[in-house]
Amino acid sequence: MAKDKRYATVKKLIESGYIESFAGVLENIPKTNVARDLGMHHQTFAKLIKSPEKFAFKDAIRIASLIDVDDMTIINLIYKQYVIEKKHKRKK
Repeated sequence: MAKDKRYATVKKLIESGYIESFAGVLENIPKTNVARDLGMHHQTFAKLIKSPEKFAFKDAIRIASLIDVDDMTIINLIYKQYVIEKKHKRKK
């Protein structure tokens, strides 16, 4: 199956610095598409998005492979998303 063309767009947005957290990736590619491409159920992926600290390195590496960027780039985006979520949870 051909890879979604939006991954190439996301790669360019990451490289240009426009996307600064993992949520930016999901603004451009639907989470159901990413989950399907990872071979993961969309509800499982939704749980990971709500709690970014639960992402496994293997999942981050597979996402990096889909987008065709360095593994650490995606790991950093997920970490930044974790920090954002942590701040929002603390305010409640």
